[in-house]
Amino acid sequence: MEPRIVHKGRLASGLDIVVRYPRTSDVEDMWKYINILSKEKTYITYQGEKISLKHEKEYLKGQLEKIEKKECAQLLLFTGKKLAGISSIDLGGRIEAHIGVFGITILKEFRGLGLGKLLMKLVLNEAKKLPKLKIVTLQVFAENGKAAKMYKDFGFIEYGRLPKGNQYRGRFVDDILMYKSF
Repeated sequence: MEPRIVHKGRLASGLDIVVRYPRTSDVEDMWKYINILSKEKTYITYQGEKISLKHEKEYLKGQLEKIEKKECAQLLLFTGKKLAGISSIDLGGRIEAHIGVFGITILKEFRGLGLGKLLMKLVLNEAKKLPKLKIVTLQVFAENGKAAKMYKDFGFIEYGRLPKGNQYRGRFVDDILMYKSF
């Protein structure tokens, strides 16, 4: 079965993009993608670790199960055949089943083209279809000012800050906590 396509388009730069839900056969692209981001040590929880293909297969299997149960909205953004971005909103369990945790990443070579804004808009729209969702939360490195501004532009509100909450490139940086009600 083909995954549901959420968006097809062409950027002003001429770049063709497709945004869709993942499928089992995406596992190798996703595995390569996360390892590129981890090696870059960008603003994500992986900071140089090598993720195994086995781990990525287990992760994707779990995500596909959550998507099927309407407990997750996850979108992959492709430019041609290249995976350029991933975003998801995953619902919590039990007493936090109404809270979705947001995450987004874009490969370095595709940043600054508006793909993050597009992907965020699309995943938030898809998340509205999750029956239990009432609140979306996220965490952002305080040093990642561009991302924090984008989240505010999408209506996220800062509700806390954990001083030295993240270890980033050998030093501690604050972790900003944000939420948006649905």
